[in-house]
Amino acid sequence: MTNTIKIMNKKFGILSVFLIFILGCSFAASPTLTPSPIPPTTTIAPTQPAALGTIALDFVALMCDAQWMNGAQHLIACPSANADLSGGYAKLIDSTSEGLPANTPVMLTVVGTTSNAVFLRYPTFSVHAGDRFRAALRCQSTSTTCDIDFRLEYYDANGKYHSPFADWHYVAGQSPINEDYDLSSLAGQKVDFVLGIQSNGSGSPQDNGALWIAPVIYRQNP
Repeated sequence: MTNTIKIMNKKFGILSVFLIFILGCSFAASPTLTPSPIPPTTTIAPTQPAALGTIALDFVALMCDAQWMNGAQHLIACPSANADLSGGYAKLIDSTSEGLPANTPVMLTVVGTTSNAVFLRYPTFSVHAGDRFRAALRCQSTSTTCDIDFRLEYYDANGKYHSPFADWHYVAGQSPINEDYDLSSLAGQKVDFVLGIQSNGSGSPQDNGALWIAPVIYRQNP
């Protein structure tokens, strides 16, 4: 009986080893399961606005570099606060005082008591094809009798004055004139641009103050 049990245990042991071997081979043959990589989510980058153009000439920034005139005499550019302003003048003003966004460049031009016009002649500028004059034009918001002719004029390379070139008439109470004027007719020329006003109003010079809001020469990028 004892010999029979030993023989059975021996057979059972051999069978166990055999089963373990079979199962081991089965697991070894099974492919290893790994998670499939998930393609990265496509990120749509915010569209960056293309640089549409540049400011080729900023009339407000160069105000003090201009030659100031009133038609009869030359004026001191950017005079001191206590200077005689009877001939007319130009100055920067706080845009928020006129209900405009902060830091908007605004130039106020005021005729004097001795003349009804003021002109600012700017340094020589080379005009490119596609250049445009851009500005918003109006009188001061406090004015009730303002009647102004705004003018964009120029001296050519030979010193000849071209007037009129472009002009806009504004009367108090009207909507601002938003100008985008094509300068293609001057492409390839070197000119001295002139910003000018002429007052037609009956009020005081201060009541005929004219605003040049962000006046520039805009140049499209190639």
